[in-house]
Amino acid sequence: LKLAQPLIRPIELSAPAGSPPSPSAATMDAFFERSFPRGDVVTYRFFVGRLRMFEDQYAPAEAHLAYAFARCDRRSPRNKRAILEFLLPVRLRRGSFPDAALLRKYGLATLAPLVDAVRRGDLRAFHAALDANRRAFVERGTFLLLEKVEVLVYRNLVKKVFLLEGKAAQIKLPVLRRALAFLGSDVDADEVECILANLIYKGLVKGYISHQKQTLVLSKKDPFPLSAVTHPPDDA
Repeated sequence: LKLAQPLIRPIELSAPAGSPPSPSAATMDAFFERSFPRGDVVTYRFFVGRLRMFEDQYAPAEAHLAYAFARCDRRSPRNKRAILEFLLPVRLRRGSFPDAALLRKYGLATLAPLVDAVRRGDLRAFHAALDANRRAFVERGTFLLLEKVEVLVYRNLVKKVFLLEGKAAQIKLPVLRRALAFLGSDVDADEVECILANLIYKGLVKGYISHQKQTLVLSKKDPFPLSAVTHPPDDA
């Protein structure tokens, strides 16, 4: 896929006659659809989407893969499934959970336990689902991306503790440590602080850590901003 970049760049820079210097995505889509067979355009967008995914450029990856899926011939379920095998992990990384019916329709039920674990903030279930299908994910090239989804599991776990604590603005770190231990993650106090610091750095949690008081102090306004989930810092 990396070798495709020198070929992709000239295509991305091409534009129909009379278009502005930086034509919109819609203009380029219309140009490609007029100029090339539909199947070729779908295949091109699929591979560019995969390349962007491997480059951690999740926004363009989702755009390319979603385009390919929407325009893939409905009589080619195997091709649509192949696109979903990359599109769904990208969307999951961006906090979008696929419908269970969609997973069943295209034979991707193995993703269901993973999706459910992320939604519930269940670390034990997340690791179990990832390990159960590790070989398939590695062969597909999505394992490292799915590993990155773990940060959302931590975020949702902290949010769950926040709700169980009555939406308290301050959460004692030992409480979070017990929650992690209950879910099979036996970490010490320093590791808990490290996990929280990473969540705060990524904007997934708004607040600060009081090391002296061993307390997570949450912002009173939107302590778990959804925008940081849908547009992660490593997105592009």
